[in-house]
Amino acid sequence: MSNIDKFLKLFSEFDLVITEGGRRAPEEVLESPEIYNPTIINLKKSIKKLEREYMAAKKAFKHGRIVRDELLDYEWRLFELREELKKIQGDDLL
Repeated sequence: MSNIDKFLKLFSEFDLVITEGGRRAPEEVLESPEIYNPTIINLKKSIKKLEREYMAAKKAFKHGRIVRDELLDYEWRLFELREELKKIQGDDLL
């Protein structure tokens, strides 16, 4: 019994539904934000991650696990990423 026959036997109850979604024009693909500027998406993900880390660091600071300088490092890095994002988005508007 081949692998295809095994697969068809195991999944015989499933229906495969295919719908036509249409194709995008090449201009639409180039202008999509994911392809056009992946840097912005990566920066936004980094900012979200750092915001979570910053909140955890604030809690750790309140409980005395870290010192104020470490908390300021988180704040500064978050500020830097936000400024970099503003700079890149500002360049795109020109």
